[in-house]
Amino acid sequence: MYVFGDSLVDVGNNNYIKGSILKANYPYNGIDYPGGIPTGRFSNGKNAADFLAERVGLPTSPPYLSNTSDVFLQGVSFASGGSGLFNTTGQGFLRETLSLSEQVDYYAEMHDRLVNQLGADGANRHLSKSLFLVVIGSNDAFAYFESGIEKNVKEVTSDEYAGQMINILQALLKQIYNLGGRKFVVVGLASVGCCPAERRDSIREECKQDINALAMNYNQRLTSMLAGLKLDLDDFNYSYFHSYTVLLDIIQNAATYGFKEVKAACCGFGKLNADAYCTPFALYCSNRTDHVFWDKFHPTQTTAGLLVDFLFSASQPYVTPNNVKQLIAL
Repeated sequence: MYVFGDSLVDVGNNNYIKGSILKANYPYNGIDYPGGIPTGRFSNGKNAADFLAERVGLPTSPPYLSNTSDVFLQGVSFASGGSGLFNTTGQGFLRETLSLSEQVDYYAEMHDRLVNQLGADGANRHLSKSLFLVVIGSNDAFAYFESGIEKNVKEVTSDEYAGQMINILQALLKQIYNLGGRKFVVVGLASVGCCPAERRDSIREECKQDINALAMNYNQRLTSMLAGLKLDLDDFNYSYFHSYTVLLDIIQNAATYGFKEVKAACCGFGKLNADAYCTPFALYCSNRTDHVFWDKFHPTQTTAGLLVDFLFSASQPYVTPNNVKQLIAL
């Protein structure tokens, strides 16, 4: 499994980026991870990349930056907390991340080493059976509505912005395809306006509708783009996860899924525990399993596992046109 994306699936790449504060290798992150140690995952425990690897019977793909000369025959993660589709997303003073284009460049370098080791035909066979997980775009959506640290890009409309995001992603997916990728697991934008950081800024602690509208626009374009790639590219197969619908359902029907708290983060400070990130000085909840969100942006381990259950085996309208179980069998 080859993993591309942001902090939702970063398993430690940012630990190796010197001088950047975009890290989670400190408590109370990892408090429920085996051994109770912070690993660089933006979670109280495992994240979606861990759970998906478990469901498909693979070890978690290790961070690429841990050994940039390896071939990683069992897969690797290029995901980087804070990253986005735009190269400027997540970048700034004391902030550095691997944009998706940089992640694909690293994959290209690894691909060349894979060809040298297995031969062109062997590498193609290996990659055609592999899964390519892509979880990206949330930070771009946040950046559109921010000013200050990240560039305020409101000189373009949110509709134009979503279109630009899709154009970048389409080109990068084609690049991965041209380097052997055939089975793609693409996660749409979740209902990001419902995370504690966004609710905190609303008067009634409700979901922010402007950023949710951008997410829905992006997702509609994404489903069309993926369908187009399926028509245009031989042996291109994919699972598209409607994470927006699933997360919103979890939030609106929390008790059904075993949750009690859908608004506040488990770990943080202040209003909805969303005034600051989870740090060794933060307050954290004693029962992480009843919170949807771990910190002001990220889901708890429980939520991540639940989302992957849907991705792996659910049917339409949650996963289209195949779930991951079906994708593997193709």
